Amino acid sequence: MKYIVKLSFWILPILGFLLGHAYAYIFYKGITATWHIVGKPDENIVRIIGIRDGRKLLVATETGNIYSFEFRYREEVALPPQIKWEKEQLDTVDAVSRLNLWPDFITLQPRFQVKQLYELEYVYKVEGKGEVKFALAADGIVWMWNHQIAGLTGMVGYFYPVTGFLVGLAIALLIKGANWLKSKHRFIQREIRH
Repeated sequence: MKYIVKLSFWILPILGFLLGHAYAYIFYKGITATWHIVGKPDENIVRIIGIRDGRKLLVATETGNIYSFEFRYREEVALPPQIKWEKEQLDTVDAVSRLNLWPDFITLQPRFQVKQLYELEYVYKVEGKGEVKFALAADGIVWMWNHQIAGLTGMVGYFYPVTGFLVGLAIALLIKGANWLKSKHRFIQREIRH
């Protein structure tokens, strides 16, 4: 029984390593990225038309008007602090281009009913990859999901497992030290009684 308890302490660093590796995979694949509400102009949106100039999403409303908003904020693909919908006249859009630099990201299913989904992969900071997805909900509101990784993002595959191993080792050593102090205390109490 004592052997099993000793062995279980040293499983903690291995468990920490495995959990760190699992978190690195989840982070790298984009599973931690969430959907963010974009909203809608004064009218309900009936369809997503596409993307213009790699930075503007074009949508059509129930009255036939075309609106856009800019989703690149300070050279990053991200929602600006204030969404500003602009009425458009032209409806030319960029072609969606697939990049096969790394395996595809994994997006969790949104909590709303998706009427239409539009996605675009893009090159991020020369050596990286990003993906932006726009989903039109059944209630006419647009949502956005975005995840990007740069060339050094792959380092999380080394950093988190090592960190998990070290945390597991520290916990195992703390437990081992606490048990040692407890047994030493018992020994001293026995010596005092005798």
